[in-house]
Amino acid sequence: MGRKEVLAERKRLEEFYYGCRMETPEEVAKQFEVYTRLIWDFHQAGLCYDYYCDTTKTRLEGTGTWIGGHDALEVETLPVLSAYPDRKTNFQEIYCVGDPEQGYHFGQVTSPSGRYAKESASMQGMGDDSFFEEGSAYTLCECYVKKVDGRWCIVDEFVVSGEEVKRSRMRRSRPFCKTILDLYQEPGQKDGSEKEEAAE
Repeated sequence: MGRKEVLAERKRLEEFYYGCRMETPEEVAKQFEVYTRLIWDFHQAGLCYDYYCDTTKTRLEGTGTWIGGHDALEVETLPVLSAYPDRKTNFQEIYCVGDPEQGYHFGQVTSPSGRYAKESASMQGMGDDSFFEEGSAYTLCECYVKKVDGRWCIVDEFVVSGEEVKRSRMRRSRPFCKTILDLYQEPGQKDGSEKEEAAE
């Protein structure tokens, strides 16, 4: 894809992104697909601040839980863009449920492809200029989106990679988030099963 084609594609995505009204689940699903691609494929990392806020709770597999939108940029996004400069986001599926009054819950499965830049630094070590193909890894991201102080924000985010994503896809479970909540349950938090057992 040449420079003109890249710019045309970015313009097309931006037109949808800035015109989205978040009125239907289908529109929200498309918005966050576009949002993800603009951040990762077109390196518009600053867009993180459009939907992350000071009270966003992110649970990232292997990293832990943090609260606050700035960490979505500084902890997760910028280091990955540095290590994988030509990374491409390949969407396997995306879905969304909800409405403008109650908010939305969406989930997406992606499989990145690209190159691990030589001598770049990441949690995996130093880059070796190796390539990774679509289908070699999967990431599942689920988010709850609601209005905070009058603007749409991601209030809860769960990110899981690896075999758990494959198992969830094979079960065709909707929402995936039940599995993720089990994985990331806060210490001492009750999931309601105790009440069900007592009732029996």
